[in-house]
Parts: sequence; C-alpha cells; structure tokens
Amino acid sequence: MNRILSAVAVLCLAAAHSHAQSESQKPNVIVILADDLGYGDLSCYGADDIATPSIDRMAAEGAKFNSFYVSPVCSPTRAALMTGSHSTRVGIGGVMFPRNNHGLNPDEITLPELLKDQGYATAIIGKWHLGNQDMFQPLKHGFDYWYGTPASNNQFYYPNTKTYALDCKYREGYSCDGILKRETAACPLIRDNVVIEVPADQMQFTQRYTRETIRFITRNKDKPFFVYLAHNTPHIPLHASEKFIGSSKRGIYGDTIQELDWSTGEILRSLKELGLDNDTLVIFTSDNGPNTGKGGSAGPLKGGKGSTLEGGVRVPFVARWPEAIPAGTESDEPITGMDLLPTLTRLAGGDVPNDRVIDGKDIWPLLAAKPDAKSPHEAVYYLRGRGVQAIRIGSWKYRIATEKSPKDEKSERKAASDTKPKKINVETLFNLSNDLGEQTNLLDKHPEIAQRLKRQLSTFETDLRKNLRPAGVASE
Repeated sequence: MNRILSAVAVLCLAAAHSHAQSESQKPNVIVILADDLGYGDLSCYGADDIATPSIDRMAAEGAKFNSFYVSPVCSPTRAALMTGSHSTRVGIGGVMFPRNNHGLNPDEITLPELLKDQGYATAIIGKWHLGNQDMFQPLKHGFDYWYGTPASNNQFYYPNTKTYALDCKYREGYSCDGILKRETAACPLIRDNVVIEVPADQMQFTQRYTRETIRFITRNKDKPFFVYLAHNTPHIPLHASEKFIGSSKRGIYGDTIQELDWSTGEILRSLKELGLDNDTLVIFTSDNGPNTGKGGSAGPLKGGKGSTLEGGVRVPFVARWPEAIPAGTESDEPITGMDLLPTLTRLAGGDVPNDRVIDGKDIWPLLAAKPDAKSPHEAVYYLRGRGVQAIRIGSWKYRIATEKSPKDEKSERKAASDTKPKKINVETLFNLSNDLGEQTNLLDKHPEIAQRLKRQLSTFETDLRKNLRPAGVASE
C-alpha cells in the first residue's frame, strides 16, 4: 500500500511539476512602442549621432528585423496592433482627434483581452489614441491598468472631463480640435480614467512611464504579464528630462531617443534583478516613420511620417527573449504590426479568433530563427486613410498615389491666387533589393510586373471592402 501511495505521490508531483513548467513557458511580454521614431534613429540601424546601447544590446542578444511594416500614422498602427487586422478593416482610417466621436469598437477582440483569457495581468503605460470617450478607453479593451495619455502629447484636452474641456476649448494658443499652435500643450496625464495632472509635465513622461512599468512587473512577477509601453516621444512637442537634455549629437530630438534607450535599459535591468529575464519577451518598435522636419531620420529610406514610401511605414523592430530567440538573429523577411496578435496569443497558449478576418500571421518561426523560415505574407499592403496605395511582393513594390502635378511654364506665370495645384495619380515600381531609397522607377522597364501587382492590389482592396467591421460610435 505504501508503495502504491508513494507511486501516486510521485505521479502527482510529476503532474504538478509538468503544470508548473507549462505555466512558466508562457512568456511575459513587454511591447515598447515609440511614437514617430524612424528607421534611421537607432544606432543599431545606422544612426551615428544618437547612442542607443540598450536597444543595440537587445538586437545583439535577440532578433533584428529590417522589413517591419506599420501604418504611416499613429492611430491606425495602434488599431492594427490591438486587433491583428488592417486598420481600415476595423474602421480606424486616420489619426484621431478630440473632436472625433468614434473609436475602437468595443466588439473587437483585442490582444490584451486574449492574453487575459490566458491568465495574464495587463497594463498600458503611455499613449492610447484609439478613442476619447469612456466606451473606447483601454480599461474597456482588456487592460487591467492604465497610466498615460488619451492621445498624442499635442492634443490638449480629455473630453470626459467636460468642465476642463469647455474651459480649454477657447484657450489662447489652441484650435478647437486640439491641434497645437504653440510649443506647450495642455496634455493630461491619466491613471485608470482619472485625470491626475493637467497640463502634465511632459519632461517627466519617460521617467514616469519607466517607473510605472517597473512597478507593474514587480507587482505581477509571480504570474504572466503583458505591458504595452507606448511612449509619447519623439512625437512633437519634443521633451526630455533634465538629465538627458543636450546628451545627443542630434539636438532635443536625439535627446528624447537616448532617454527612451535609457528607459529600455532600466526595464531590462529590472527583469534580470527580478529573475524574469529568461522568461520575458521584450519588443521595441515604432508606430510609423519619423517627422523629418523635426529631426527624425528614415536612414536610407525615402519619405517619412504620413507617407506610404518606405520611410513612412518601415520602422525598427527588435525582439529579445534569451530563452527562445537566438542571439544575433537578423532578417529581411517582411512582417507587420498586425502579426503581434496571433504570434503572442499562440505563445500564451490561446487561440486566435475565428469569427472574423484576422490579417496578421504567426511570425514565431521567424523570431525563433527556425531553419528556412519565411514571411507568412504573400504580399504586404500599404494602406493610407481608407485607401490602399501600394503592394510589395518579394522585392517588388508597386505604388499608385495621388500627387501634385508639376507646374508648367504657363501656370508658373499665373498669380498664385488664380491657380490650384492639380493632382494626378502617379504609378511607380521599385525593386527594393537594390533600390531601398526608391530612386529608380522601373514601371516602363517592367510593365508586366507592375500590372500583375496592380491587379493583386485591386483584388485585395475589393476583398477588404467586403469584410469591413465598423468603428464604435459614442452615443453622446
């Protein structure tokens, strides 16, 4: 009998150990999203006037991707990250402003909701920008905790605090929709839907977000956690804490990024001190290309924020998980922000929703550097607003975009008040394998390739229109 009981005890212990192992295999996840950081703004991507040793170390100890795609502006990228779907598919076509009464539909199934289902503690530290009304806030979309701003740091009021909104609506220096006219924005700081400081001290944002992130992971170190750290910088107006002002060779813009790098290093250090280093997947990326007029750089890429040229939509992507991602991995395979939802959901042991179109793909084989791993995307589509402007298949990129037509001599002689620049559709074809800067239009040399890509782009756009899900609309 004692032998039988001993055997049962051993089996129970083995089962308990197996369960514990299974639980420990769910990685903690931290997604660090910079705001308007460009392809040429990190030293591991070629910047020689901004020092980013912590992010560089992440790349050396993990994986660096050279073809990571997002939307050309912020709200659509965030919608795609949260839903795993093209932003247009979920009704978020462009940047959201305080005047808007729509946001991410409460019926959407988001990444934090899927991770909560698997036992994760979830937090957003930083910028939301997917709707201002109560029904759209992060706590209604799967986050347990929120500390940050409702939108960009140049949007000056929070509509749920109506008294404050009315007071600020006509405040000197601001337009009624919250577009910045001066260098100081009355941006609010929120904790769990409560305004705790306004105007917030933007010089302290990165410092405060770092402390809040470390507090959250410390409180939840004994269970899996998901932190979405969505920094406000280097979006304008540019701010850095006193310690970092003057620290870079690229002025205040570079200073803000060097502070982001410091923040990343502090988080990595805390993970190691808590014994969580090997159990945590940390991702660093950006929501769109840089504001080149304010110091941002797209490196070798053409264009910047707001454009479907490569510089507007191709951004850094670095992932580190010592237990599972081989050190020094580098890949040119195209992947997208939408891919995080299916990838992270499956790593957590969950299932991707099958009652709706999910455009993202599981990119874990690429992250883990599996032999012969390839991009799961046959094509990458470049959306801007409600339209689809470009497609990439392999190294070929076809783009059709509306641009101002060149002025002829006759129109040059006319008074400016008499003429309006005409707009025309401009078609281009680039081979990105040897023309990363999109300098040579090969449309005339390879019309058959252009036509093939154009047809596929049109087919995709037609299918997209047939499978749209509406944004949420506030009743008030």
